[in-house]
Amino acid sequence: MTGKYLLTGGYVATLDDSIGDFAKGAVLVVNGIIKAVGNVEDLSTTDAEIIDTTDGVVIPGMIDTHRHASMALTRGLGADQSLLHFLSNTYLRWLPATGIEDMHLSAFVGALEALDCGVTTIIDTCESFHSKEHAEAELEGLKDSGIRAFFAYGMSDGEYNGAPIGQDAWKARLDHLAEMRAANPSSESLVQVALQLSIPGTVPFNLTAAEIKFAQENNMLCCSHSCGLNNSVISTGLDERADTGLMLPGHVYIHCTNLSERQVKLIAETKGKVSIAMETDMQMGMGLPPIRSCLEHGIQPSLSIDTSAAVAPDLLSQMRLALQTQRFLDNLAIHSRRQIPLHLDYTARDALRWGTRNGADAVGLGDQIGTITPGKRADLVFLSNKRFLTPSAYPLATAVLHSTAADVDTVMVNGVIKKRDGQLVGHDIEVIRQKAKAGLQRILDNLATMRSEMTPDEISKYLEDAGRSTRVNLGQAYLTHVAGDGFRST
Repeated sequence: MTGKYLLTGGYVATLDDSIGDFAKGAVLVVNGIIKAVGNVEDLSTTDAEIIDTTDGVVIPGMIDTHRHASMALTRGLGADQSLLHFLSNTYLRWLPATGIEDMHLSAFVGALEALDCGVTTIIDTCESFHSKEHAEAELEGLKDSGIRAFFAYGMSDGEYNGAPIGQDAWKARLDHLAEMRAANPSSESLVQVALQLSIPGTVPFNLTAAEIKFAQENNMLCCSHSCGLNNSVISTGLDERADTGLMLPGHVYIHCTNLSERQVKLIAETKGKVSIAMETDMQMGMGLPPIRSCLEHGIQPSLSIDTSAAVAPDLLSQMRLALQTQRFLDNLAIHSRRQIPLHLDYTARDALRWGTRNGADAVGLGDQIGTITPGKRADLVFLSNKRFLTPSAYPLATAVLHSTAADVDTVMVNGVIKKRDGQLVGHDIEVIRQKAKAGLQRILDNLATMRSEMTPDEISKYLEDAGRSTRVNLGQAYLTHVAGDGFRST
């Protein structure tokens, strides 16, 4: 339940440039709203529950703009796999082996592990479900967890609820998405229904256009896995969207490791957002995350874990990896000129901003969350220093660069405490562990009835075929305009 809380005694990193930080600060929360923030001596109350943050750091709730919660039960299965190996297993084996009950459980567990790590908001980039029941189970799993989330329903033309592969299945998916949107219309709800485009190029371009227009007409957050494989046309399509007026403000482009200079400019000019998955991008061969390129064009990047089937579920590790990777690349550029680096362009505060404030802007909630600002919703995280043997000379930096999920002491979503004293609250964790163990075993047992993993030769052929069909589908963007009145400019 919401109530009245005073988080007091520790460093408060507001990320609100008009307020600044407080070395010994306090945050007053009343009925889910941040009522005040300031120095300890200036904020006191007699009727609030005290949360002692001494020697720790209070930050805004972290925001993951691309997390596949449906894969939470298969944690670790993709740890040693490249992208095409991973995707073939995901779509041909792991997800078909996941039953309705376990789809709910996976989303529920995936959201809880996010909360446990201090992630208070996620875009759950949902997979290409096989049935309505699977989709609705995942949505309910998110709701049951208490996280703030966008259920980004993944479109495709794969077989759905008995409708055969192709346009019939695509139409069945869109109709069901419309039903879920109608049943969950409130933009004030913790869990909102959103739309994830079919992977660009996997369906005819007119269907991609219809998906974008559907999201626009229904005022839904819209995202896509875009330009996510270096040296390939797979998942591209930005030029075609730009030429047909379909790069809309607020769209969240995920990965973006294969962007051309023109495409980065197009995202910036159309006020798009970028979600970077540091670890999986580099592990799976997608390419280098475009942090500096985004920042130089005025795009404020957000971060994601992508999937706990491959990497750890905490966003703190992604902040560190993003910061240190970009520092390494910048230093490497200086070394290539046979010079010695003398300064760092990006700081720990920048990394924290990428994982909090930028994520809030990316999901369209920058006026409600993402900074510790009076009047905003109380999505807050307290990072404790209890595990360390010494205090910190620079608390914000050590919070970002030294902390792990084990240091997440308290998590609050919308003023409701979800984790306290290092433990998730409101759930029987041992029961959940047992259910998750049984769920994973069911999936592993079902894998025995699935097709075998694709061989390297099959993956290579798929890559060729996917590239060919992508070029065909994206090329259709120009057929109408060639015969009509030309291209639109963005």
